Parts: sequence; C-alpha cells; structure tokens
Amino acid sequence: MQRNANNFLSTWVSKADRKPLILNGARQIGKSWLVRNLGKTHFKNNFIELNFEKKPQLNQLFEQDFDVKRIVSEIELLDNQAITKNTLLFFDEIQNCPKAIMALRYFFEDMPEIPVIAAGSLLEFQLKNIPFPVGRVELLEIFPMSFDEFLMATGNEKLATLLFNTNATISPIVEDKLYQELLNYFWVGGMPECVQHFANHKNYAQVRKIQEDLLYTYQQDFSKYNPLVHKDCLLDILSNISQNIGGQVIYTKLSERFKGPTIKKGVEVLSTAKIFRKVYNVSLHGLPFSVSGKQFKACFIDIGLFLCLSKVSFEALFYPQIANSNFTGAWAEQFVGQQLLANGCNPLYYWARTLPNSSAEIDFVVEQKGEIIPIEVKSGKSGKLRSLHVLLSEYSEIKRVIIFSKSQTGVEGKLHFLPIYWAGYRF
Repeated sequence: MQRNANNFLSTWVSKADRKPLILNGARQIGKSWLVRNLGKTHFKNNFIELNFEKKPQLNQLFEQDFDVKRIVSEIELLDNQAITKNTLLFFDEIQNCPKAIMALRYFFEDMPEIPVIAAGSLLEFQLKNIPFPVGRVELLEIFPMSFDEFLMATGNEKLATLLFNTNATISPIVEDKLYQELLNYFWVGGMPECVQHFANHKNYAQVRKIQEDLLYTYQQDFSKYNPLVHKDCLLDILSNISQNIGGQVIYTKLSERFKGPTIKKGVEVLSTAKIFRKVYNVSLHGLPFSVSGKQFKACFIDIGLFLCLSKVSFEALFYPQIANSNFTGAWAEQFVGQQLLANGCNPLYYWARTLPNSSAEIDFVVEQKGEIIPIEVKSGKSGKLRSLHVLLSEYSEIKRVIIFSKSQTGVEGKLHFLPIYWAGYRF
C-alpha cells in the first residue's frame, strides 16, 4: 500500500545531515511495515531488524555502555551480516529498551553514516523517565491512513489525485462516487490491516471483526499502565469516550465507578497512548494559540474503530435516514479531525466561549501561514451557523472561516463552504 510517509522516508534516506529517526504512533498503525518497505525499496533488502519485544535479550547489547562501534560489531556477529552505510538498521518496539533510545544520540555523533530507524508504541511513557537525545534524533509521528491513502489502496488512484487538485471542478456523478467511498472509509477507517482486507475482499463484516480484535488488543495493553490508573477505569473511559466525540468532555460521564482525579489521570494516560487525542480550547486573540479554560474535546484514533466501539450498524451508516443526527454529526467531526491530524495539524484546537451559560463553539481552529482559520463541520448540506456569527462578531480580525459539509463549494462573505471530502486538503 502507498503511504504518504513513504515520501518522507525517501527524503530522509538521502539527507546529507541525516539523524537517527524515531517513528512514533499507536499500535498496529503501520510503523514497522513502513520501515521494512523502505528496506526493500531503498536498501535492496540490506536490512537488519532488532525487535526488543520478541527478543528481550537484545537489551543486553546496550547494558555495558553506549559505545556504538561495539554495539554495531556485536549486531554484525548476531546477524552474520556486515553493517555499512548501505545497511538500514531498524530497532523495533524500542520502548522495551530505554537504553537503546538513549544510544541513538551516539549513533548520530559517532557513526552518522549508518542509517538508523527506531519505532515504538507508548514511547511517551518511557521518554518521561530517561534523558531524551534532543537535537540528535528526528521524530515522525505515524497516523492511520488518511482518506487519500485509503482511495489509493482500494484502486481509486484517480479520485485520490483529485483531492489534491485545488482547481478541480467535480461533476455530480463523480461527487456521488466520492461520497460512496467516503462512507466506505467511515466504516473501514485507516488502520492498515482493515484497509488491506477491505481492498482485497470488500468484506464489511470481516473488517468489523478485525476492528474488534484491534480494540481488544488496546484493552489488553491497559494492564501495562498500572499503577498509574486502574485498568477498569481505563475500560470505562474507552467505553464512554465514543459518546463524547464532537462535544466537550465531562469527566464524570466517563466513569461512574471512579472519582474525578482518577478519571482525569486515565484520560491523560489514554491520550498519551494516542488512543484518542485531546482537542484543546484556545483563545483567538493571537498566535501562538494559548489554551483557554479547562474544557477539551476528544478525537478518537480512527474513525473505523470509533464506529466499531460505538456499535454503529452497517445500516445506520449506509442508510443515514435511520441514523440519529447527533451521531452523524459526531462521525463527520471525527473524520475532519482525523484528516487534519494526518495532514499536519497537530495538536488539534477548537474554540468555545468560556462565559457562563454560553454555548457558542467552533469545531476546530487551525493556523495556516500566520492566519487563524476557524473550521465548522456539518454532516448534511446545511445547518445553523449561530456560533460562527458569534465568533465573527467577537473577532472581526478573522478573515475567513471554513464550513465542511455536503454543500457545494462557495463563498458568502467570510464564510467559505467546502465539501467534507476536502477536509485536510483544502483551506
């Protein structure tokens, strides 16, 4: 499958001042596949992989000291393969070997000619406890497959290219095809295993089963967070967070069995693990954004997993006339949030008035080339825009706002209307 990160990795390989690279992201998101694919395409399989989860004894390589020439020599002995500037050295599941993370700086300082990539999940938990090699490594966060990557993987390359054509005029019949594939993406999501299975078999039921297995895998990881937060609290939060997508989070609604401070800690843990992202409420008085108040919203890791966790049926998605409009609004906002993240808007922000009894709220806020751009999301062709008018009355310096919906492209004063499938591609 074609991933947009492939382009980044190809550029990284050819950099004159290349640093060791860390791929970060949630489990099962495709990090290892990206590195192995790079080994095949750019290193002709001259590739050595050390997996610290499968072989914990590999930690011994880093116990003695950080002499990377010794470490490389011992890896050569273990793998019976010479390591040169034409060898890609891959440390997988590096979170299980904190000293390997610390050693990356010495690869940069003492053997910069060796291309080194590390990948891991739950890395932030380890990075809190060890000196991080700031300035000696490069970081790349991997997200679920975006809508254009999904289209590429499922044989719709021309549609994927269309998303990046800012001058494109789309006829109604082509737009119908885009919306059909968008519904498929809502169901399948961007987890690579789900996309690959759907591309090969078009089996919606089996995709849902894969999603259930992935969610179960995440739940099994919860035991790793003890004693930070009790596993049952994390299960409660995971179960209830789907009811809060698109709305401001109320901690007490995330668990009836645990108190507020414990729930808050659980939210931080799951956010750090990237199972969902906190979307921060910010002031619009200037850049850089500053967090305003204690409110926040949530964006789940993946829209397919979100619909699975919410137990959304096939009929409710593909026959929306039977679905609750509040649910479809949450689906649309989740999609836009996920697209913004995948296309560089990280972290995510939104705006809400913090005054008592005020309900004015804008779904997202982004910064583009020094311009603050509010974004509103509508699941249908139209909707009330009261909050946008409140915002524009308070912040007259805002030049434009974006409304993603099923309406046609158009401009009314400062309001710029765009079809929702362009979220993340057009501003």
